Amino acid sequence: MSDTHNDHDSTSSPATDAELQGDAGTLIPWTVSNSDGSKSHIVHVDSEGITWALGMKKPEAFGQLVGRLAAQPDQSAALIGEQKGGQHLSRNDIDRVTFAEDLKQLVITDKAGKKQKIAKGDDDEQKQVFEAVGQHLGGKASEEEADAWSIIQGPLVTLAIFAAIGGFFIYFTTISDPNYEATGRRSGMKQLMNWLGYTIGPTWASVIVGALVLLIISLTVVQLVKRPTRKVLEL
Repeated sequence: MSDTHNDHDSTSSPATDAELQGDAGTLIPWTVSNSDGSKSHIVHVDSEGITWALGMKKPEAFGQLVGRLAAQPDQSAALIGEQKGGQHLSRNDIDRVTFAEDLKQLVITDKAGKKQKIAKGDDDEQKQVFEAVGQHLGGKASEEEADAWSIIQGPLVTLAIFAAIGGFFIYFTTISDPNYEATGRRSGMKQLMNWLGYTIGPTWASVIVGALVLLIISLTVVQLVKRPTRKVLEL
C-alpha cells in the first residue's frame, strides 16, 4: 500500500455526513470535484487507529464501498485498507494529528516522522476526522502556531500556476494583430480573442498580472504575520 497525497483546490460534495458506527468507530466519506474530474476519499477512525483511502477515481466503486461499509461497519478498517492506496495506522504508531482550519490542512504524523495529508473538502470533513480522532483515540490536546512553510506552500503553488498563465497572457497580447482576419472553425471566437489581446496590450496585461501577483503575495504576508493556529492531538 502506498501513500496518496491530494492538495488540489476544488469544489467538494460529501458522499454522506460523518457516520457514527458505535463501537465500530466513525466513517467520513467525501467526493471532491474539479476541472480534472472527481476524486473520492474515505477515512475511518476507531479505538484501534486510523484507516484511509484517498484519491479514488471511480465513483461507482466508491459508492459500492460506502454501501459495503454501511452494511459491515465492524469490517470498515479491513475493507478500506484493501483499496488501492489504502493505509492504516494503529494507535501505537501515531505520533500526532494536527489540524489548521484556516489553512485547510489536516496532517497525520507517525512515530517515524512520516506525514500524511488528508485531502480538504468544503463540508468540514477534515474537522470531522480530527474530532473523530479525539473522540476515539484521545490524546493530549494543545495548540501551536502554524509554521511558515505550512502557510506559504499553498500560495507558492498558486503563484507558479498563475505565473505560467500570466506569462502566456502577456505573450498573447504581444502577437495580437489589428489587421488579423480569422478564418475556419470558431473564427468569431478567434477574432474576439485577438481583439481583446490587441486592445489590452502588453503594458496593461503586465499591470494586471503584476497586480494579481502582488495581491497573492500581500495576502500571504498577512497570514505570515497573523500566524494561524493549528490544533494538535499528541498520542
